[in-house]
Amino acid sequence: MKDFKKMLLTLLCSYLIIGLCWISKDIIIHENNKDGLPVLGYHGVVSDQEKQNHYQNNPYFLSQSQFDQQMKYLAQNNYQCLTMQDVEDYYRGNKKIAKKAVCLTFDDGYLNFNTVVKPIIKKYNLHATCFVIGYKVKHNKAGYLHQADIKNDQYVSYYSHSYNLHHFARIHHLKKIETLSTEEIKKDFDTNIVSNQYFAFPYGVSSQNAQSYLKNSSTHLAFSYNQNRNMTRADQQYLLPRYLMFDKTPFFYYKWIIE
Repeated sequence: MKDFKKMLLTLLCSYLIIGLCWISKDIIIHENNKDGLPVLGYHGVVSDQEKQNHYQNNPYFLSQSQFDQQMKYLAQNNYQCLTMQDVEDYYRGNKKIAKKAVCLTFDDGYLNFNTVVKPIIKKYNLHATCFVIGYKVKHNKAGYLHQADIKNDQYVSYYSHSYNLHHFARIHHLKKIETLSTEEIKKDFDTNIVSNQYFAFPYGVSSQNAQSYLKNSSTHLAFSYNQNRNMTRADQQYLLPRYLMFDKTPFFYYKWIIE
Protein backbone atom coordinates (compact mmCIF):
# COMPACT_ATOMS: atom_id res chain seq x y z
CA MET A 1 0.00 0.00 0.00
CA LYS A 2 2.83 2.41 0.84
CA ASP A 3 4.51 1.65 -2.47
CA PHE A 4 1.24 2.32 -4.31
CA LYS A 5 0.74 5.68 -2.56
CA LYS A 6 4.34 6.61 -3.30
CA MET A 7 3.88 5.72 -6.96
CA LEU A 8 0.62 7.69 -7.13
CA LEU A 9 2.23 10.72 -5.50
CA THR A 10 5.16 10.54 -7.91
CA LEU A 11 2.76 10.35 -10.86
CA LEU A 12 0.74 13.34 -9.65
CA CYS A 13 3.91 15.38 -9.09
CA SER A 14 5.11 14.49 -12.57
CA TYR A 15 1.82 15.69 -14.12
CA LEU A 16 2.01 18.89 -12.08
CA ILE A 17 5.57 19.59 -13.21
CA ILE A 18 4.69 18.91 -16.85
CA GLY A 19 1.66 21.20 -16.57
CA LEU A 20 3.69 24.01 -15.03
CA CYS A 21 6.36 23.65 -17.72
CA TRP A 22 3.68 23.82 -20.43
CA ILE A 23 2.10 26.93 -18.91
CA SER A 24 5.53 28.54 -18.45
CA LYS A 25 6.37 27.88 -22.09
CA ASP A 26 3.15 29.59 -23.25
CA ILE A 27 3.79 32.56 -20.96
CA ILE A 28 7.34 32.99 -22.27
CA ILE A 29 6.23 32.71 -25.91
CA HIS A 30 3.39 35.17 -25.34
CA GLU A 31 5.56 37.70 -23.51
CA ASN A 32 8.22 37.58 -26.23
CA ASN A 33 5.60 38.41 -28.86
CA LYS A 34 3.22 40.64 -26.90
CA ASP A 35 3.86 43.61 -29.20
CA GLY A 36 2.30 41.70 -32.08
CA LEU A 37 -1.34 41.18 -32.98
CA PRO A 38 -3.58 38.54 -31.33
CA VAL A 39 -5.58 36.73 -34.01
CA LEU A 40 -8.34 34.66 -32.43
CA GLY A 41 -9.66 31.57 -34.20
CA TYR A 42 -13.23 30.49 -33.41
CA HIS A 43 -15.55 27.95 -35.03
CA GLY A 44 -19.19 28.12 -33.93
CA VAL A 45 -21.40 30.00 -31.47
CA VAL A 46 -24.85 28.70 -30.50
CA SER A 47 -27.54 29.71 -28.04
CA ASP A 48 -26.99 28.72 -24.44
CA GLN A 49 -29.83 26.22 -24.68
CA GLU A 50 -28.39 24.61 -27.84
CA LYS A 51 -24.98 24.44 -26.22
CA GLN A 52 -26.45 22.66 -23.22
CA ASN A 53 -28.69 20.31 -25.20
CA HIS A 54 -26.69 19.51 -28.33
CA TYR A 55 -23.11 20.82 -28.18
CA GLN A 56 -22.06 20.20 -24.59
CA ASN A 57 -19.25 17.89 -25.73
CA ASN A 58 -18.16 20.03 -28.67
CA PRO A 59 -15.24 22.19 -27.45
CA TYR A 60 -15.24 24.27 -30.64
CA PHE A 61 -18.76 25.67 -30.16
CA LEU A 62 -19.09 28.49 -27.63
CA SER A 63 -22.32 29.49 -25.97
CA GLN A 64 -23.86 32.79 -26.98
CA SER A 65 -23.44 34.24 -23.49
CA GLN A 66 -19.74 33.35 -23.37
CA PHE A 67 -19.05 34.90 -26.77
CA ASP A 68 -21.12 37.99 -25.92
CA GLN A 69 -19.07 38.46 -22.74
CA GLN A 70 -15.85 38.41 -24.77
CA MET A 71 -17.13 40.86 -27.40
CA LYS A 72 -18.58 43.17 -24.75
CA TYR A 73 -15.15 43.32 -23.14
CA LEU A 74 -13.58 44.37 -26.46
CA ALA A 75 -16.15 47.12 -26.97
CA GLN A 76 -16.06 48.46 -23.43
CA ASN A 77 -12.25 48.61 -23.49
CA ASN A 78 -12.04 50.32 -26.90
CA TYR A 79 -10.30 47.55 -28.82
CA GLN A 80 -9.57 48.11 -32.49
CA CYS A 81 -11.05 45.11 -34.32
CA LEU A 82 -9.17 44.55 -37.60
CA THR A 83 -10.36 43.44 -41.02
CA MET A 84 -8.16 41.19 -43.17
CA GLN A 85 -7.07 44.24 -45.16
CA ASP A 86 -6.04 45.93 -41.90
CA VAL A 87 -4.05 42.84 -40.91
CA GLU A 88 -2.30 42.77 -44.28
CA ASP A 89 -1.48 46.49 -44.09
CA TYR A 90 -0.07 45.96 -40.60
CA TYR A 91 1.94 42.92 -41.72
CA ARG A 92 3.47 44.81 -44.64
CA GLY A 93 4.37 47.77 -42.47
CA ASN A 94 1.85 50.10 -44.12
CA LYS A 95 -0.39 50.55 -41.09
CA LYS A 96 0.10 51.22 -37.41
CA ILE A 97 -2.34 49.48 -35.13
CA ALA A 98 -3.52 50.50 -31.71
CA LYS A 99 -1.97 48.88 -28.68
CA LYS A 100 -5.42 47.48 -28.06
CA ALA A 101 -6.04 45.64 -31.34
CA VAL A 102 -7.36 42.20 -32.16
CA CYS A 103 -8.51 40.19 -35.18
CA LEU A 104 -11.50 37.83 -34.95
CA THR A 105 -11.67 34.86 -37.32
CA PHE A 106 -14.13 31.97 -37.66
CA ASP A 107 -13.47 28.71 -39.49
CA ASP A 108 -15.71 26.43 -41.59
CA GLY A 109 -18.58 28.77 -42.43
CA TYR A 110 -21.29 27.55 -40.09
CA LEU A 111 -24.72 29.12 -40.50
CA ASN A 112 -24.54 30.37 -36.91
CA PHE A 113 -21.85 32.81 -38.02
CA ASN A 114 -24.64 34.85 -39.61
CA THR A 115 -27.49 34.03 -37.24
CA VAL A 116 -25.67 34.28 -33.88
CA VAL A 117 -22.19 35.77 -34.33
CA LYS A 118 -23.00 38.62 -36.69
CA PRO A 119 -25.76 40.20 -34.54
CA ILE A 120 -23.32 40.30 -31.60
CA ILE A 121 -20.59 41.75 -33.78
CA LYS A 122 -22.99 44.44 -35.00
CA LYS A 123 -24.22 45.17 -31.48
CA TYR A 124 -20.70 46.05 -30.36
CA ASN A 125 -19.62 47.62 -33.69
CA LEU A 126 -16.77 45.14 -34.27
CA HIS A 127 -15.60 43.10 -37.27
CA ALA A 128 -15.16 39.36 -37.86
CA THR A 129 -13.80 37.29 -40.74
CA CYS A 130 -15.30 33.94 -41.71
CA PHE A 131 -13.16 31.36 -43.54
CA VAL A 132 -15.62 29.29 -45.55
CA ILE A 133 -15.43 25.74 -46.93
CA GLY A 134 -16.53 26.32 -50.53
CA TYR A 135 -17.88 22.81 -51.10
CA LYS A 136 -20.28 23.13 -48.16
CA VAL A 137 -21.60 26.43 -49.52
CA LYS A 138 -21.99 25.26 -53.12
CA HIS A 139 -23.94 22.15 -52.13
CA ASN A 140 -26.10 23.88 -49.50
CA LYS A 141 -25.00 21.56 -46.71
CA ALA A 142 -27.21 21.68 -43.63
CA GLY A 143 -25.83 23.88 -40.86
CA TYR A 144 -23.54 25.81 -43.21
CA LEU A 145 -23.81 29.15 -44.98
CA HIS A 146 -25.35 29.24 -48.45
CA GLN A 147 -24.14 31.37 -51.34
CA ALA A 148 -26.75 34.06 -50.71
CA ASP A 149 -25.54 34.41 -47.11
CA ILE A 150 -22.03 35.47 -48.12
CA LYS A 151 -21.99 39.24 -48.41
CA ASN A 152 -19.14 41.36 -47.11
CA ASP A 153 -20.04 44.48 -45.18
CA GLN A 154 -18.59 46.70 -42.44
CA TYR A 155 -19.10 43.99 -39.81
CA VAL A 156 -18.18 40.71 -41.52
CA SER A 157 -16.16 39.39 -44.44
CA TYR A 158 -15.80 35.95 -46.02
CA TYR A 159 -12.70 34.23 -47.40
CA SER A 160 -11.38 30.76 -48.14
CA HIS A 161 -10.96 27.74 -45.92
CA SER A 162 -10.32 25.76 -49.14
CA TYR A 163 -12.93 24.40 -51.51
CA ASN A 164 -12.77 20.79 -50.34
CA LEU A 165 -9.52 20.05 -48.51
CA HIS A 166 -11.07 19.73 -45.08
CA HIS A 167 -10.68 15.96 -44.77
CA PHE A 168 -8.38 13.33 -43.38
CA ALA A 169 -6.47 11.29 -45.93
CA ARG A 170 -6.60 7.50 -45.80
CA ILE A 171 -2.89 7.09 -45.23
CA HIS A 172 -1.08 7.39 -41.91
CA HIS A 173 -3.76 9.69 -40.41
CA LEU A 174 -2.53 12.62 -42.50
CA LYS A 175 -4.73 15.59 -43.38
CA LYS A 176 -5.74 15.71 -47.04
CA ILE A 177 -3.73 18.86 -47.74
CA GLU A 178 -0.58 17.07 -46.59
CA THR A 179 -0.93 14.44 -49.33
CA LEU A 180 -1.63 16.60 -52.38
CA SER A 181 0.68 17.84 -55.11
CA THR A 182 1.06 21.53 -55.87
CA GLU A 183 -1.11 21.07 -58.97
CA GLU A 184 -3.87 19.36 -56.96
CA ILE A 185 -3.85 22.19 -54.43
CA LYS A 186 -4.05 24.71 -57.27
CA LYS A 187 -7.07 22.87 -58.68
CA ASP A 188 -8.87 23.16 -55.34
CA PHE A 189 -8.16 26.90 -55.18
CA ASP A 190 -9.31 27.40 -58.78
CA THR A 191 -12.57 25.56 -58.01
CA ASN A 192 -13.45 27.73 -55.02
CA ILE A 193 -16.52 29.97 -55.04
CA VAL A 194 -15.29 32.38 -52.35
CA SER A 195 -12.30 34.71 -52.43
CA ASN A 196 -8.86 33.13 -51.92
CA GLN A 197 -7.33 36.53 -51.15
CA TYR A 198 -6.96 35.39 -47.54
CA PHE A 199 -6.82 31.75 -46.53
CA ALA A 200 -7.02 29.62 -43.39
CA PHE A 201 -5.54 26.13 -43.55
CA PRO A 202 -7.92 23.23 -42.86
CA TYR A 203 -7.11 22.02 -39.34
CA GLY A 204 -4.44 24.72 -39.24
CA VAL A 205 -2.11 22.33 -41.08
CA SER A 206 0.16 23.38 -43.95
CA SER A 207 2.52 21.41 -46.20
CA GLN A 208 5.53 22.12 -48.37
CA ASN A 209 3.45 21.84 -51.55
CA ALA A 210 0.83 24.20 -50.14
CA GLN A 211 3.53 26.73 -49.28
CA SER A 212 5.01 26.40 -52.76
CA TYR A 213 1.63 27.02 -54.38
CA LEU A 214 0.73 29.98 -52.18
CA LYS A 215 3.96 31.79 -53.00
CA ASN A 216 2.86 31.91 -56.65
CA SER A 217 -0.85 32.48 -56.05
CA SER A 218 -3.12 35.49 -55.58
CA THR A 219 -3.44 34.72 -51.85
CA HIS A 220 -2.04 37.56 -49.75
CA LEU A 221 -1.95 35.94 -46.28
CA ALA A 222 -2.60 32.46 -44.87
CA PHE A 223 -3.33 31.49 -41.26
CA SER A 224 -2.44 28.45 -39.21
CA TYR A 225 -3.03 27.38 -35.58
CA ASN A 226 -1.25 25.98 -32.54
CA GLN A 227 1.54 28.51 -32.11
CA ASN A 228 -0.31 30.08 -29.14
CA ARG A 229 1.17 33.51 -29.62
CA ASN A 230 0.60 36.85 -31.27
CA MET A 231 1.18 37.34 -34.97
CA THR A 232 4.15 39.59 -35.82
CA ARG A 233 5.62 41.07 -38.98
CA ALA A 234 8.47 38.57 -38.70
CA ASP A 235 6.14 35.60 -39.19
CA GLN A 236 5.92 33.65 -42.42
CA GLN A 237 3.39 35.23 -44.78
CA TYR A 238 1.62 31.93 -45.36
CA LEU A 239 1.84 30.48 -41.87
CA LEU A 240 0.52 33.20 -39.57
CA PRO A 241 -0.36 32.16 -36.00
CA ARG A 242 -3.76 32.23 -34.34
CA TYR A 243 -5.07 31.36 -30.90
CA LEU A 244 -7.56 28.48 -31.08
CA MET A 245 -10.56 29.42 -28.95
CA PHE A 246 -12.40 26.74 -26.96
CA ASP A 247 -15.59 26.71 -24.93
CA LYS A 248 -13.49 25.99 -21.83
CA THR A 249 -11.26 29.03 -22.36
CA PRO A 250 -11.35 30.89 -19.00
CA PHE A 251 -12.22 34.56 -19.24
CA PHE A 252 -9.02 35.57 -17.43
CA TYR A 253 -7.01 33.69 -20.08
CA TYR A 254 -8.97 35.39 -22.85
CA LYS A 255 -8.16 38.80 -21.36
CA TRP A 256 -4.50 37.85 -20.94
CA ILE A 257 -3.93 36.84 -24.57
CA ILE A 258 -5.56 39.96 -26.01
CA GLU A 259 -3.83 42.30 -23.56
